[in-house]
Amino acid sequence: MVKQFLYPGFETENFYECPSCSEAITNPICHDCLAKSISKWLDFYPDLKKKLAPRLKKYVQNVNNEASSALNCVACNKKKAALCPYCFTEGIFHLLKRVNINKNVLGEFLVYFNFDPEKQGYIQEAEQEGLY
Repeated sequence: MVKQFLYPGFETENFYECPSCSEAITNPICHDCLAKSISKWLDFYPDLKKKLAPRLKKYVQNVNNEASSALNCVACNKKKAALCPYCFTEGIFHLLKRVNINKNVLGEFLVYFNFDPEKQGYIQEAEQEGLY
């Protein structure tokens, strides 16, 4: 969703708001590119990939269905960056927890796909659970 941010005494600036967290999308990487990266990482864990691939595909489809507006992705340049990378990877984090993967593998996921550098969301949760 396009929003306007007013700078007092300056011009109005448009930004896209993540429909999940309502924050500005400042790192427009589309869910397709993120899912491809996650899938490539899962190549190191073939059994987990077999188990997770259908769920990852369904998750991406759900994000596609819910996207009403989007930015151009910085990786593929398609107008598909509708959800911020934080919200997308948080969903994957919880998906991985539900399939009860090895905590070392989950920790590795959090290292490679950390879009919570300030540790205020799912990384904080992972630290409290001893996963990160």
